[in-house]
Amino acid sequence: MFKSADGGANWSAANSGLIATDIRSLALDPATPNTLYVGTSGDGVHKSTNGGMTWSAVNNGLTSATSRYVYALAIALTSPPTLYAGTIDGVFKSTNGGTTWSAVNTGLTNLNIRALAIDPIAPTTLHAGTDGGGVFKSANGGATWSATGAGPMYVQSLAIHPIVPDTLYAGTDGGVYKSTNGGGTWSAANSGLIATYIRALALDPATPNTLYAAIDGDGVYKSTNGGATWSAVNNGLYVTPTSRFVYALAIAPTTPPTLYAGTLHYVFKSTDGGTTWSASGSGMTNPNVNALAIDPANPNTLYAGTLGGVFKSTDGSATWSAVNTGLTNLNIRALAIDPLNTSTLYAGKDGGGLFKSTDGGTNWSASSSGLSNPYVYALAIDPTNSNTLHAGTNGGVFKSTDGGANWSASLSGVSGYALALDPINTNTLYAGTSSGVRKSTNGGATWSAFNTGLTNLNVYALVIDPTMLYAGTYYGGAFALQHRAGVYLPLVLRNP
Repeated sequence: MFKSADGGANWSAANSGLIATDIRSLALDPATPNTLYVGTSGDGVHKSTNGGMTWSAVNNGLTSATSRYVYALAIALTSPPTLYAGTIDGVFKSTNGGTTWSAVNTGLTNLNIRALAIDPIAPTTLHAGTDGGGVFKSANGGATWSATGAGPMYVQSLAIHPIVPDTLYAGTDGGVYKSTNGGGTWSAANSGLIATYIRALALDPATPNTLYAAIDGDGVYKSTNGGATWSAVNNGLYVTPTSRFVYALAIAPTTPPTLYAGTLHYVFKSTDGGTTWSASGSGMTNPNVNALAIDPANPNTLYAGTLGGVFKSTDGSATWSAVNTGLTNLNIRALAIDPLNTSTLYAGKDGGGLFKSTDGGTNWSASSSGLSNPYVYALAIDPTNSNTLHAGTNGGVFKSTDGGANWSASLSGVSGYALALDPINTNTLYAGTSSGVRKSTNGGATWSAFNTGLTNLNVYALVIDPTMLYAGTYYGGAFALQHRAGVYLPLVLRNP
């Protein structure tokens, strides 16, 4: 929990008394602004009566473990104020400031509550958004519930019009939905909405204005004008519902360039710029591909990081074989090949730290000394010095100057999802993080925010050329900037 007393210019931690700091919801008592509540992931509700200086748990009645995963909080301006908590065990209600809670779930057929909204005029009327069951409505303070009209199912947020409360908005996995009759009917309200979950970006080294974006659930999009316009290139990619979930992209410098896509249904290959795709997973025993890496000295050799370890192909992905000897955790999230010695590669794991191979993946050994966070999401190797590499983790960015033997923290306090080294000056490094893009001009010794114009700060993908930096975000689309100048411009990911 953080607090600002100057309009957001400066922030300070306000966690005294909070055991779990994974905050999922927040509510401020409008009648007593120094009183506020937070919902946590696993530790229930905590309350502060002094503006966040100190906190105490208020969980009497939240008896089950699942009831303490509190994803939504809302306060009704009744007398006294009524507090509602949306949990993955339904809705709970308190009329005494959280001292005691009681379940109010009659009529709720889905108890996984992700959002709550209270009618500002009739405070006993409230709405609950669920994860998979749509929106429910209660007109009697939660005593009974009924499903609203057909519409969004996976609801993550709700907003209600402050003057015309029959107008509701629902933020869902499929965009924004709107109701003008209190939830009786819903319609999509997405015209012009460009927010997209970008999993990966790839830039054609032979034609730098040609860019590919991997979309979570919507395949691959291509731009031939530096991101000004995009078109879907998915012919042959949609062979199963899971193959449209593309998590990794890689381009081999062949003539013409060969494009590979790692999906939840093995690897797909295109030799015509994405116009057509063909599956190429023979020998791959795990279909969930999170990372791809191509040998820069031999473009027919590539590696795939999956939930079942590392697989290697030496024939342009026609066939694959497992190369996992020495790997103790097979959930691979990141791969990197040393461009100066392509038999050396690194594998970052989801919970297992970092491993290194010096024989093309035949054998692996742990290479995590000093790497205090074992969740490795991104890797970058200095192309001029094999001993220098960077790792993006759930706990920030780490650096090694001895080929991965030892690591030290470089950037803390954020999750490092993506890394990009300036190809002209490798002391300049960019990190895509949970709080935007960070830039270092001294090899990671110090960092500064690099976010002007970036309207979504969850950056999951980065790709760079000598002049342009592209950032892919979590449901915020893609952005581009001239990284030696400076302001991000949004790139519209939709058919022109």
